[in-house]
Amino acid sequence: MTKISEVSRNWWHEETEGIAFTHALDMKLLHSEQSPFQKIEIYEHSVFGRVLTLDDLVQASHADEFMYHEMAVHVPLLGRKREQASVLIVGGGDGGILREVLRHKFVTRVVMVEIDQRVVELSKEYLAINGDYNDPRAELVIGDAADYMRNARLAGDKFDLIILDLSEPVGPSSSVFTRGFCEDFSACITDDGVVLDSDSIFVGKDRAYFLQELCGDKDQNLVSIMQREKLLPHVAGYRSIVQLYPAAEFGFFLYSKDGHDYSNPVEALTGRHYNEDLHRAAFALPTWWRENLGF
Repeated sequence: MTKISEVSRNWWHEETEGIAFTHALDMKLLHSEQSPFQKIEIYEHSVFGRVLTLDDLVQASHADEFMYHEMAVHVPLLGRKREQASVLIVGGGDGGILREVLRHKFVTRVVMVEIDQRVVELSKEYLAINGDYNDPRAELVIGDAADYMRNARLAGDKFDLIILDLSEPVGPSSSVFTRGFCEDFSACITDDGVVLDSDSIFVGKDRAYFLQELCGDKDQNLVSIMQREKLLPHVAGYRSIVQLYPAAEFGFFLYSKDGHDYSNPVEALTGRHYNEDLHRAAFALPTWWRENLGF
């Protein structure tokens, strides 16, 4: 038997700025390029499969992408009875959110706005977890989400669900972590619609931290902006785990006008991660969430 110390290692580290935290993966680089917007890399891990990183931050892996994508989509879509629904995906270049949205027959329109076409192309080539971009309900827009949202607001375009599937507030995503962007998406949601945001959460000895705070400015934290400014007056949260995201503790946040309770699924669906029982249980929040995060 070969001793582990004798095995050649290819350690890749994700370092979380502002908290002196890292986790490491021993994996092989398959592809690396610098697009006009960010560094895109695809790795192969012996246990977790293909791993997509953007600017040295994990975005998705074959092993656990479904944990994130299923909980991001099915809770807001099945937490309220709808005859039909229109969905806007902000970001989502790996295509996993689109895949899960298109599972629902009552979804009649899906717009996905991704700034970096190379993320879409490389994700299709190496990960193949994406939904069908040729589905007649789907529209892929390659462009800046902040610009798209601003123009949608001016045009009076409305969506029943807006999913903010964003990388951390560095590089191309930095333009959307602003109060102005929050004002725009708040104006583009229907009266009974909901906006879904999400982030990794760290528990420190004094308080809890959002990854958005640690990677960018403290003002670049959409949850805090929405709680403070009341652009959509009701803010709720539910939780899950995503094993390769920093700290594994992962929060989903719902912004709405009417404060509808999304904790009870209106129909059954069983995914690889999602099910009705998990849907309900995800809204049972730890005490430290309530004390530190305001829920």
